[in-house]
Amino acid sequence: MTAARDPVVLDEQQQDGVWALELLIPPELVYFAGHFPQAPVLPGAVQIAWALALAAQRFGTPVRCKLMEALKFQRLLRPGDRVELSLRYDTARHKLYFAYRRGNTAYSSGRLAWSVEA
Repeated sequence: MTAARDPVVLDEQQQDGVWALELLIPPELVYFAGHFPQAPVLPGAVQIAWALALAAQRFGTPVRCKLMEALKFQRLLRPGDRVELSLRYDTARHKLYFAYRRGNTAYSSGRLAWSVEA
C-alpha cells in the first residue's frame, strides 16, 4: 500500500468568497514516518503546503508563496484527526488567509503572500 500525501476532503462549502473544507488526516500519510515515531505529528510545512494547494484549486492562486505572515501553530494535528480548513483570498493584497480548526479549537493559521510589497 502506498502512503498518502494529501488530506481526504470530506466536505467543502463556499460562501462569500471563503472556502470551508472538512478534512480527514489519513493515518497512513507519508509525513508521519519519522515525525515522530512514538507520537506522529503533521508537520507545519505540510499544513502550509496543503493550504496553498487547496487554495490554488479553488482560487487559481500559485502553489508557492513568497512571504509567510502571522503563522501560529497552536495544537498538534495527528493521524485520524478531522479538521476544518478555512481559506480566504484577499485579491487586492494578494494574500491567502488560512486556518485549521475544529469547533472552537484552533490548530494553526496564518497569511501567505505572493508579493513582499503587499
